[in-house]
Amino acid sequence: MAKKFDFNVFRKPKILKLDLLRFGLAGGIISLIFVLAVEVFLWIKYVPLYNSMMVNLYGVAGLTTFGILKIILISLFLGFVIGLLFTWLFAWIYNKLLMVKIK
Repeated sequence: MAKKFDFNVFRKPKILKLDLLRFGLAGGIISLIFVLAVEVFLWIKYVPLYNSMMVNLYGVAGLTTFGILKIILISLFLGFVIGLLFTWLFAWIYNKLLMVKIK
């Protein structure tokens, strides 16, 4: 005998929760990519102008390659951490709001 289909599966909507860690990591990686793009753009566009201005004023270059690399690495780390925290917080709030019943 054939098994009957249970139509009750359509009556109760299934609500999926967000995985906090995975969602946070995805947001952190996206933030890291955008921060890297902005840093590279600024490095190409404005560092030569800044260094030539420092040489004209003080006789020494303002930023060395190591200094720029250090700034970029710190910016990337902070961009990743801030992106991770904000998207983790978003997923946490979303999961908490799933428990709120609206009539």
